[in-house]
Amino acid sequence: MTDVIDKVLGNDAEITALRNRREKLKTLTQTSYEAALTPKDAGNFSYALRAALAARMCRLWSATELEEHYRELLASYGDASVEAITDPGFRPGEADARLGAILERTDLVTRTPKDATRADIEKLYAAGLDDRDIVTLSSLVAFVNYQILVVAGLKMLRDH
Repeated sequence: MTDVIDKVLGNDAEITALRNRREKLKTLTQTSYEAALTPKDAGNFSYALRAALAARMCRLWSATELEEHYRELLASYGDASVEAITDPGFRPGEADARLGAILERTDLVTRTPKDATRADIEKLYAAGLDDRDIVTLSSLVAFVNYQILVVAGLKMLRDH
């Protein structure tokens, strides 16, 4: 299994050795990545949409190595229709209220998670998302933000 965090950090023996000391955590993190980005049943969130949202979150954090990974993943799906989503300035407008609500929630929880409220969940329902969609989005946003922070911490150790 290719580990995304090892891939984006590059070949650094000390960081690899450090991560390998927590092999179970490393494996669980990669398994969570696969569950969030490429589950067996994508439901209403295509693999391309998931990769685009992940790239967007990375861009919000200025996590360039991870953003590059997610852009490459997105490109591998050949679905250019969601490319614009990777730009945090992109808003679909009233023509796509569902996507607008998804992007609003993604940005809110990525930038200021403490500001997220039940009312924000109600906006997702109002835009046509169901319980499964909301859980999918929440899981994706939580995982990618976790991954971004892990990579940032390991980069600080690597680059000290």
